[in-house]
Amino acid sequence: MGLLWCPCMIPIFDLHNFCAALPADVQRAFDAVSKYRRVPAGAAILRIGDSGQPVHQLVRGQVIYGSCDSRGRETITASMQAGDWIGLSEVFTEGPALADVIATTPVELRSITRRDFEALLDRHPAIARQLLKMFSLRFSVIYRLAQDQRELSLKDRLLKMLYLLAFRQNQPGPAATIRLAQNDLAKMLAASRQTLNRLLRDLEDEGLLTLGYRAIHLADRERMLRHYAWLLQEDGRPEDG
Repeated sequence: MGLLWCPCMIPIFDLHNFCAALPADVQRAFDAVSKYRRVPAGAAILRIGDSGQPVHQLVRGQVIYGSCDSRGRETITASMQAGDWIGLSEVFTEGPALADVIATTPVELRSITRRDFEALLDRHPAIARQLLKMFSLRFSVIYRLAQDQRELSLKDRLLKMLYLLAFRQNQPGPAATIRLAQNDLAKMLAASRQTLNRLLRDLEDEGLLTLGYRAIHLADRERMLRHYAWLLQEDGRPEDG
């Protein structure tokens, strides 16, 4: 998958999975120090203020990153799924976690202690190169995020996010189902649920999607692209495979 910008959160292809591009022998070294466990939906994998925690890779399931502002309003800043890693930044900053990481579905994790992870970094320079690339991509995404929030309407940012999430589901064919509650989507866009629902209904009236229980069904990704090409093509389309 090619790199895509993110409209208001960070669910970009391979943006959080540095391990996929590592040589086979390095991946085997990761496997040798990994432990696996399951986490139920709703459970916290990481809490704000936690320190010294292992790094985790999602083997199965989905999590969200969230935090509250000074007024107690919750914001969802990232959504991660199978293949993505959790807790990498804290390894290098040596600081506490800045967000809660909550399982939104049943999750299977593989975990590596800080000590083992740092030992792998020392033994395999290829890891540092991939991490540097990943963190650089994250910086680019955050820059674009700020630009979009200044320049685009909420509807435009919603369209960008839906288009991106539709390809992230790895579903064949033109249709796609995005498994996400409207309330979570609203928090990602820093919008009220009522405003978001109104915009989704507008897109439903346009024939681009239908709304379901904790799901949004896109009828045809190609039709969405044709209808909003000026908005969705500026950074290039996702590539299949």
